Amino acid sequence: MAAHGAPRFLLTFDFDETIVDENSGDSIVRTVPGQQLQESLRATDREGFYNEYMQRVFKYLSKQGVRSRDLRAIYEAMPLLPGMGDLLQFVAKQGTYFEVMLISDANTFGMESTQRATGHHSLFLRILSNSSGSDAQVLMALWPFHTHSCVRCPANMCNHKVLSDYLRERAHDGVHFECLFHVGDGANDFCPMGLLAGGDVAFPRRSYPMHRLIPEAQKAEPSSFCASVVPWETDVRLHLQQPRLCSKRPGTSPKSPNNGTESHDVFKQNQRNPSPSFLWCFRTTKEL
Repeated sequence: MAAHGAPRFLLTFDFDETIVDENSGDSIVRTVPGQQLQESLRATDREGFYNEYMQRVFKYLSKQGVRSRDLRAIYEAMPLLPGMGDLLQFVAKQGTYFEVMLISDANTFGMESTQRATGHHSLFLRILSNSSGSDAQVLMALWPFHTHSCVRCPANMCNHKVLSDYLRERAHDGVHFECLFHVGDGANDFCPMGLLAGGDVAFPRRSYPMHRLIPEAQKAEPSSFCASVVPWETDVRLHLQQPRLCSKRPGTSPKSPNNGTESHDVFKQNQRNPSPSFLWCFRTTKEL
């Protein structure tokens, strides 16, 4: 259980096509004449090496006369996913109940620019992504977040390792979360799901890679896949319903996996910890 005054729930978000309704790597191309890259440059984009590809893109943008202020303007103008602003405002009002963080294979400059422009930067305790900064040769330099041995994730960043290291760090600080909530869309967002326990919830964007990978994992290793799954589409809403009691992560018996075709109560009664919590439910516009 979390110490008195410590956050009870950890809420993690991806950035591209989760917080914002577009891919920031594609959006910055709007800064060049014709708003497209050379075919020879696009052809160098290899799966698992997106960070290296983006370094080449920034170098190309620099040669085209693009400046950091031009990039910042693009990031600041990126639209939040419909309903995401309301969601983040709601979470912010809950005070110390939640600890919120971003885990994304994008870059810190872009995400921080967007969050400051939308007024949500202070909500995120940590933004874990590839470091970025100025360089004499290119518009913006990117540095890999870390090295790892995961075959599922890009060479520069494994989201499973990022979250695992973060949970270990917070445990060292005396913070033990009762529930984890993980919101994302991509294949690398699927990777941390091995860390989610029976009282935790995964929110994959419907029909995106993370959502498609979940039933495959449930079929291959049903006993090791314990988290509840609540898919969402383009309109994400967070509802405060009747107060419920959240089941603690430690010692929680695994929930039966589901395919996310219905709305779900993601909290269960916990007689050992009778303090009020929230019933979370992510639903699509049609379900509302």
